[in-house]
Amino acid sequence: MARPPVAAAGLRLAVDTTGTWTDPRIVDGTAPATNTNVRHFRLEGLTPRTTYHYALYRGGVVDTARQGRFQTFASDPFSFRMALGACARTGSQHPVFGAIRRAQPDVFLHLGDLHYENIDAPDPAAFRTAYRRVHASGPQARLFRSTALAYMWDDHDYGPNNSSRQAPGQDVAQQVYREYVPHYPLAPEARRRPIYQAFTVGRVRVLLTDLRSARTRNDAPDSAQTMMGSAQKAWFKRQLARAKDRYPVIAWGSSVPWIGAAGESDDHWGGFAAERRELATYIDSIGVADQLVMLSGDAHMVALDDGTHSAYGRGEGTGFPVVHAAAFARPGSVKGGPYTHGPYPNPFRLFGRPDGQFVLMDVEDDGGEEVCVTWTGKRYEVGTERLVSLFEWSRCFPVPP
Repeated sequence: MARPPVAAAGLRLAVDTTGTWTDPRIVDGTAPATNTNVRHFRLEGLTPRTTYHYALYRGGVVDTARQGRFQTFASDPFSFRMALGACARTGSQHPVFGAIRRAQPDVFLHLGDLHYENIDAPDPAAFRTAYRRVHASGPQARLFRSTALAYMWDDHDYGPNNSSRQAPGQDVAQQVYREYVPHYPLAPEARRRPIYQAFTVGRVRVLLTDLRSARTRNDAPDSAQTMMGSAQKAWFKRQLARAKDRYPVIAWGSSVPWIGAAGESDDHWGGFAAERRELATYIDSIGVADQLVMLSGDAHMVALDDGTHSAYGRGEGTGFPVVHAAAFARPGSVKGGPYTHGPYPNPFRLFGRPDGQFVLMDVEDDGGEEVCVTWTGKRYEVGTERLVSLFEWSRCFPVPP
């Protein structure tokens, strides 16, 4: 997807594997029916594990001023790095985004609160302006153009704080997401359909759940509460069952915290304890907990639980690792817990920028009988301009028989 800085008519995309632009492939784009100022470009027939450069093309000229690049995933087992995190004020210029780019991730996973506009009206212009303000940030735009991207919203970038399916702008939020955000296949484009999606990197299956679009109000009775809604929950269970015998690692992107006492908060899984118990019981029943890891944002902290505190199924149950990655550029906060590592909230600062935080997920896969993953919590210290490690934890996941 590209939002051109000039009139969209006649724009195409140049794609090149060398970065010299001597003989680029030229790709035609399409405009979504709802927004003719945006062009979508679909690239097909790409070679696995290859770096591609791309830039806008118009009138026979390649505009290399804002070119981007990405590396395609391998079609067989391979090692890779994922950077993940959440939460930045709208259009933030925080240097943490440069630190993430310099870490050279193969994929960048944004877990929500891309902006903090808290839009509470069905206003397409407001949502489009929010995306444009984010992309107007040089540090963020350079990061987005440097690697593959996956993004799932949370509350502030979907609607008001603690949003549910009753958010006034829900239909428009979903429409503008489809206009502006490159994404994996979504549910059929219709009213009130969550934007959940899934993709595969090597032997890691990633499931991104939309925990706002189908969510009941936080003050609904616990027995009637749902974050996922029935259609998405059925999809999620099918995805887990299908992945069980194929992928050693299943990474579940949950935009809100999982660990916490029932009723402790009305906005994370502790406030939806019945549905949490249902999902945890299902995870236990199909024996997939040993392959599962949750990747979460929302709370302005980095933290990790090794599975000690994350079991919520009926009976003893089995826990799984839970990783929190935030905030890119917001004051610190702690939600849920306890955790075996941390929590490490962004340090409080009365004046100036807070420190920026994220997590690196390094996957080592040589094609053998296990896949080993290391998570490292990172903090960019604004005062010292240093990138420091807050925790490091590893686990090896056996390949399914």
